[in-house]
Amino acid sequence: MITDYYIYLDPVDTSTFDEVFSNSGKLGGIVELYSKTDAFPDVKGANVAILGVPEGHGSDKNQGCGSAPDVIRSQLYNLYNFTEDLKIVDVGNIKQCNSLKDTYFAVKEVVSYFIANKVFVIILGGSNDIAYANYWAYQKLNQLVNFTCFDSCLDIGDASCCPAQAYISKIIMHKPNYLFNYVNIGYQTYLNNSNIVKLIDNLLFDAYRLGLVRNNIEEVEPSIRNSDVASFDISVVKSSDAPARVDASPNGLSSDEFCNLARYVGTSDKISSAGFYEYNPSLDRDFQTAKLIAQAIWCLIDGHNDRLNEYPYHNKNNFIKYHVKSEMFEKEIVFYKSKLTNRWWLEVECPEHLKDKYASCYLVPCSYKDYLSACDNEIPGRWLQVYKKLM
Repeated sequence: MITDYYIYLDPVDTSTFDEVFSNSGKLGGIVELYSKTDAFPDVKGANVAILGVPEGHGSDKNQGCGSAPDVIRSQLYNLYNFTEDLKIVDVGNIKQCNSLKDTYFAVKEVVSYFIANKVFVIILGGSNDIAYANYWAYQKLNQLVNFTCFDSCLDIGDASCCPAQAYISKIIMHKPNYLFNYVNIGYQTYLNNSNIVKLIDNLLFDAYRLGLVRNNIEEVEPSIRNSDVASFDISVVKSSDAPARVDASPNGLSSDEFCNLARYVGTSDKISSAGFYEYNPSLDRDFQTAKLIAQAIWCLIDGHNDRLNEYPYHNKNNFIKYHVKSEMFEKEIVFYKSKLTNRWWLEVECPEHLKDKYASCYLVPCSYKDYLSACDNEIPGRWLQVYKKLM
């Protein structure tokens, strides 16, 4: 593990938004920022690290998104501080590299350092193919990854074309592969090839249509809770709320739904990094999109501050255990319900050859709806999907 990750970083030029640091009641008053006037922050004991990646060459249709990080900062640090319990550091921007491959490598090195040291990383992109480098950081740590993206498109295609439109393909095809599950939240059917949607299903991955998310946003929370990485493409938000993207759509999530999902990311005890991508400042109106991204990050950090380290195997006294018998399966399905948050988990027993890897059972976040399905003698979809993967 490298210790000199900072060689990949440049200080932030705060000359255009210096005023946000003058009010101690705002985030700008507490964040420890690496700038042209301030030394590199002491990251020891940090809870959250913010990293800018001013790289937009991976998105040939959205040129301009590379200038996003500092514009987002100008709006984020102008928001009021909600707690002094968290130590937030901003380690600056990834240096301009000669190629996308070099940028990916630099991001991987920096992110892997922080997640290895239990510091939550927030990436300010940049094009959404930077999420590939984020995934790569976990591979460097030799651990399985559950990857969730919020995007109107599935971004699976010919890996030789525009990286931002095919980076999921690179993640799936990369060798060695540590991807256990991929989840897309908010895709729009008419923007995606039906063969790609079928492929997602055949690979035992998850894709939640926009309509399903909007009708029952709580039902996607368990998939978010089970993730390690979250990637937000601003295209998932409708253009009236987030206009600053070349292919912004009139349909999409609302601004409050976007922030709600960001808070789910923050409250997940498992997620250790998140990125915000494809914001193009040149297309923004009165910083409306930058303000939305800043508020979503605020909600994410607020959720992180409320984490409970809640896991059924950690403290069983905080959970109610349910055993549900099913005629569809010879063994009963075990559920756990938290007394603290009313959140649910279910167990999937592992095959013998995987018991050392997953401890005997793979614990899957689920919903009350999954419990009711089991009680109605139906095998919950989340249980069945994981069972097939483990087989």
